[in-house]
Amino acid sequence: MTFNLRRAVTADMAEIMRLERAGFAPAIQETEQTFAERLAAAPEGCWVLAGEAGRLYGYLCAEFWPLEPGFNPNRFARDHAAGETHSLDGEEIYISSMVVDPVTRGTGWGRRLFSVALAEMFARHLRLRSAILIVNPEWTAARRIYSAEGFAEIGEIEGYFAAGDGRQLSAIVMRRPQT
Repeated sequence: MTFNLRRAVTADMAEIMRLERAGFAPAIQETEQTFAERLAAAPEGCWVLAGEAGRLYGYLCAEFWPLEPGFNPNRFARDHAAGETHSLDGEEIYISSMVVDPVTRGTGWGRRLFSVALAEMFARHLRLRSAILIVNPEWTAARRIYSAEGFAEIGEIEGYFAAGDGRQLSAIVMRRPQT
């Protein structure tokens, strides 16, 4: 199967939302309004893995933030307003969400989407100095991708993710400096 990595456009919204529903449990899915705001506020951070006939096989959404030492847990609120947090002259990429279609899992396309989208953002915006993200501790495949891409754990945000059995799981905060 052939895929094309490109920046997301408004016409991709239905497919992005299909992927969001396929990739995340209902308790942590973000809204269409959140994605529309990300596309409007931070189009340079929204990327899709496009196949034939308009079908998407993955997306990655990011914002540019001012670089802060450590991390502020309040900045990572789900469904936050990207228009209030994105700064085109920011020095850090915040990867707010990424999903690959379940049919592509295990094929390496998720890692390609992640690494190429990040490389494109760093190449196009030379002031960027690092990238930061959060991940559920149970998402071992995602954590492997992030670690292989040079991200290291720098802390946790307690009670961030709802587990299917009613538990609350911490979000692991990971950062990678640009080399």
